[in-house]
Amino acid sequence: MKLKTRIHVFTTLLMFIILALVSTGVYFLFAHMTYDRQAEQLLARGEELAVALHKLDPTDDSKSVILAYMPPSGAVWVTGADEKKASVSQLKKFKPETDPDKPYTITKVDGTKALTVSLPYIDRAGGVAAIHVTQLSGDIVHNLSTLRWILIGITAAAMIPVFASSVALGRIVTQPIGRLTRTMRANREGATYEKIDEPDGRDELYEMTLAYNDMMERLGRNYEKQERFVSDASHELKTPITVLESYARLLKRRGFGDEAVANEAVETMLGEAVRMKMLTQQLLDLARSDKPDLYKFEQADVRVLAEEAVRPMRQAYGREFAVEGPEHVLAETDPEKLKQLLFILLDNARKYSDGPVKVTLDDGAGRACISVADYGPGIPEEARPHLFDRFYRVGTDRNRKTGGTGLGLALAKEISIGLGADLTVESVVGMGTVFRVDLPKEREGA
Repeated sequence: MKLKTRIHVFTTLLMFIILALVSTGVYFLFAHMTYDRQAEQLLARGEELAVALHKLDPTDDSKSVILAYMPPSGAVWVTGADEKKASVSQLKKFKPETDPDKPYTITKVDGTKALTVSLPYIDRAGGVAAIHVTQLSGDIVHNLSTLRWILIGITAAAMIPVFASSVALGRIVTQPIGRLTRTMRANREGATYEKIDEPDGRDELYEMTLAYNDMMERLGRNYEKQERFVSDASHELKTPITVLESYARLLKRRGFGDEAVANEAVETMLGEAVRMKMLTQQLLDLARSDKPDLYKFEQADVRVLAEEAVRPMRQAYGREFAVEGPEHVLAETDPEKLKQLLFILLDNARKYSDGPVKVTLDDGAGRACISVADYGPGIPEEARPHLFDRFYRVGTDRNRKTGGTGLGLALAKEISIGLGADLTVESVVGMGTVFRVDLPKEREGA
């Protein structure tokens, strides 16, 4: 069953049940009040009759007094303690039935309801007697029947706007869902990421539309990034594979007779294999860098981490790597990820400069700043906005000489985001470059 049909059926059935319950309640409440009012009137007659009987002389005719207080279309029975009875009745072959636990009883006389009330009184002899007053309730039955048909008619008439409103409600609810479904089908068939128009209201449907449009926007951006990433990765892997293939053919064609050629081929193939391995590892690191469960935060000394990152760089390259700043800078971070970030920045500074590399620490209010400065050729201003893009290179020839893959700074940016830090760059052509990592000392929401 479609959602629109379910809305129609549910709302219509619910309103019908509510109207039927209200009408039933009104009917029975009116019937109860009407019978109560008739019982009160009969009790008043009975009390007046009791007073009149108490004032009678022994020679007076009690039946004439009873007849004066008999209700129309009714009967009166007076039962004494000595089982003597006096009655006046317009109801043939009818005997009153009373229930001491109820204020009145309702029985049927020739198919018509009759209401009977009973009340005690003290007769002239001092005995306890009972007065039973009965009256046919034909008028009440007729009125209740009329009320019943009126309520049925009102319920039936009210169901017309209820059904119309359920149709309108179903259309209001399902119309944006239908647009969403059609847009999703069009996106699937056309491989596009179209959005749907936002409704005017600020209800749940509006929120659903915003969520869908946001999802489409994210999917579109991710798809574009994926296409660009696959294209760039294919291009980057194509070059070393071509080099490996050409040198492999050279070895196959000329063999190992020429030792110089063989050594050159092996060295080149080894270098390209190492570069491919580095490229593959960085691709894997980038794919996993945005997963929050890979980050393990703890209180750490940033100065110690900087020294640990600088020490192997000094030993491996015999270059000057200096660490300046406070002796202790504490921050809540992931030590291994922060060291990986520093390794990337230090290696990048080492590749593109020949002079010393300086790491400067700054212990600020709520933030710890780490600066990695080199004195290389610098980065042109037009290249800085793209510096953290994957596979972007300022100078292709220079990157080929240094063996870079174009993924290091992109990975550094992803790690800084995972750490909650800000990674920025400042550079002056001909003077050098400074990368700054602005690290929070405490995690937000931790």
